[in-house]
Amino acid sequence: MAEERSYRILYMEDDPGLARLLQKSLRRQGYAVDLAENGRVGLDMLADGAYDLVLTDHNMPVCEGLEVIRTLAGQADAPPVIMVTGKGNEITAVEAMKLGATDYIVKDVDLGYLELLPIVIEKALQKRLMIQEREQMFTAIMQSEERYRRLVDLSPDGIVIHASDGLVFINPAGAALLKSHVPEELLGRKMLDFVHPEFSDVFRTLMEMIESNASTAPWKEGKFICLDGSEVDVEVSGVPFTYQGKPAVQIIFRDISERRLAHERLEYLANFDALTGLPNRRLFFDRLTCILSHCKRYKEQFSLLFLDLDRFKQVNDTLGHDAGDTLLSEVSTRLQECLRNADTVARMGGDEFAVILSRIMDPSDNAIVSAKIIAALNKPFIIQGQECHIGVSIGISVFPEDADSAEPLLKAADSAMYSSKQNGRNIYCYFSQLQS
Repeated sequence: MAEERSYRILYMEDDPGLARLLQKSLRRQGYAVDLAENGRVGLDMLADGAYDLVLTDHNMPVCEGLEVIRTLAGQADAPPVIMVTGKGNEITAVEAMKLGATDYIVKDVDLGYLELLPIVIEKALQKRLMIQEREQMFTAIMQSEERYRRLVDLSPDGIVIHASDGLVFINPAGAALLKSHVPEELLGRKMLDFVHPEFSDVFRTLMEMIESNASTAPWKEGKFICLDGSEVDVEVSGVPFTYQGKPAVQIIFRDISERRLAHERLEYLANFDALTGLPNRRLFFDRLTCILSHCKRYKEQFSLLFLDLDRFKQVNDTLGHDAGDTLLSEVSTRLQECLRNADTVARMGGDEFAVILSRIMDPSDNAIVSAKIIAALNKPFIIQGQECHIGVSIGISVFPEDADSAEPLLKAADSAMYSSKQNGRNIYCYFSQLQS
């Protein structure tokens, strides 16, 4: 893919070593990179040659980065600018964005930003390409309004033109997304009528950005409310527009419901066990860290129970993995029924589970819960029409008596669980018993 690139980049940097390092890194990605030792030299080079993108450092002895951005912001055909700033200068980066920079990247001592920079550059170039394509589209409008209307009508994205009096145009995709069978019924209405209250402030800010003659606005995610009252997740952007000689805004929006659902599914899979629906190891340790912090602050107790199923392997080997999976799902249901809402039960892997018992007032509470779990799992399971019997060995550790951090607490409960295994199974054991 690198061979297909033919973009020219100008990098303004007063540190020769860093400049050459970045130049070498980007050249390996297929970019042509020229260097300028300060902002003034860089602006002169821009005046003499055509560049697709500008990278500028913040601190330069002559014409610093913000002045470069301010100068280029006043030029109609200026290339996009990315601010390259040091750690701790994020406020400067935000100021650069306000002045018209396309993006920014923060330099780090480990030079990790060199790996991220091609991604930021690609994003800026794609944004530039989108702007150019839209400019070409606007030229096509001037040449042929009918040709433009056909293009917009066929767009899969919703496109509206919003003037001072409300909507003056909406394409079929936009009308369909808002659940309108007759696009004309939407004309004259304000776009804010369809914006979810939680998204209204962001949407107003976006419109103000577009109306201030920004060439394009960043995509923002939010919700629209359709004519039938249903809600839809959308991604919205827009550009300034002229309608009948007066300023207007062209708003572009698309349905991202499927993308949002996919993202939520990935988030779920990152934190929950796909088979049982219980928290996985990652979420377990997150919650364990939180309760540790809470109990240390308020000097409270809590306990960890480490569970290992007895005779699970026998069921799995005899009836098959599908039966084993069904058994694990039913075990998770019974475990949840034994606990309070404030407690956490997680699947740690295989046939191992862990439980966080919060707000333990007396050590005997652990025995009560453990006995309840053992009794629940001792009841027969009906798997594939067959009655199955399993048990559970439980190890118990208590904060802060047995340990005061996550890993030692879990190891203590694990050691106590193995003691339960060695002493007949289907019982519970305290880590403190091992110590004594």
